Amino acid sequence: MRVIKYFSFLIVALASCQSPSSDGLEALKAQYDFAYTDTAAITKVIIRDKQPSEVVLERVNGRWVVGEGQWPVRHDAIEVLLETLSKVTLKHFVQKSAVDQVNQRMEVYGKWVEVYAGDQLVKQYIVGTETPDMLGTYYKMIGADLPFAVYIQGFNGYLTTRFFTEENLWRDRTIYGLAPKAIKSVEMSIPAVPSDGWMITRVRMGTDGTTLAEPAADAASWALVGGEFEPLEVANPLSLLTVVASIETLKYEGAIIPSDNIWEKKDSIFSAKPAFELYVHTTEGEVLTTRGFWKRPDREQLNEEGVPHQWDPDRFYAELPDGRMALIQRYGWQNLLKSRWDFAE
Repeated sequence: MRVIKYFSFLIVALASCQSPSSDGLEALKAQYDFAYTDTAAITKVIIRDKQPSEVVLERVNGRWVVGEGQWPVRHDAIEVLLETLSKVTLKHFVQKSAVDQVNQRMEVYGKWVEVYAGDQLVKQYIVGTETPDMLGTYYKMIGADLPFAVYIQGFNGYLTTRFFTEENLWRDRTIYGLAPKAIKSVEMSIPAVPSDGWMITRVRMGTDGTTLAEPAADAASWALVGGEFEPLEVANPLSLLTVVASIETLKYEGAIIPSDNIWEKKDSIFSAKPAFELYVHTTEGEVLTTRGFWKRPDREQLNEEGVPHQWDPDRFYAELPDGRMALIQRYGWQNLLKSRWDFAE
């Protein structure tokens, strides 16, 4: 029965092409030739929707960037997208009775995708919603009448979620990306207990005290100082370098965007007293600040004594150096979320 339905639909599709059967078959194949296998040649991908919302991903000097600021793109996200662009293949034809409905849903919920190799537009299609079995996705070439159900072999799911238009969600989650040689000092302020704050600074050399010790990757190049910049005792000098080195790979868990429920409370959260403030002083004279704020638990979490935590023990809200709101994990920040006394133990 499936074979009969398949060939019946194919005959209808061929007839709609208004050409000899061989030419009509090629024309039909062109309507579902969505894959572009040479991902190394892809230089730009544009994704837009009806909101309207649009994101432009570009390969610049060998790396993928997004937005006018040419922010680095998340490696995992762009790899998944490129795989999707190259491996998507026909799953099955859409029944004639369902074509209108699928097209209508595409117009409302679809993502318009343009793929460029150099200056040449090599693919242009709409990514629609999932198929009823949740194992395929409806695609349609721009200008074509027929949608098709597609999939990636070996992947059980639909592909729509790989085509998102929020720039923040594409950006790499690295906060600072600064190697020790670019850092002059790292300062942690804890407003609730000011005496717990600390500063790790590059040792100053020379008679004038302006030259920073090198190499910055040497533990002896860093010192822990107090509020008056007086040297403080440290049990393990290597722990200071561990803190400074962690700045390079420090990440946030995820950006908070206007569509998130908590977004409407952003201003009130940012006006509250921070749980901590991290200042990274660069050798170029910049001061890059990340502020962390207490977050209510998403579910009841008990402490060791069986008492519910007032605040989430694992996550904070954060104001990033560029003003964006994000979630950060205590685990990822474990090298930095310390008091000055921890270094003496």
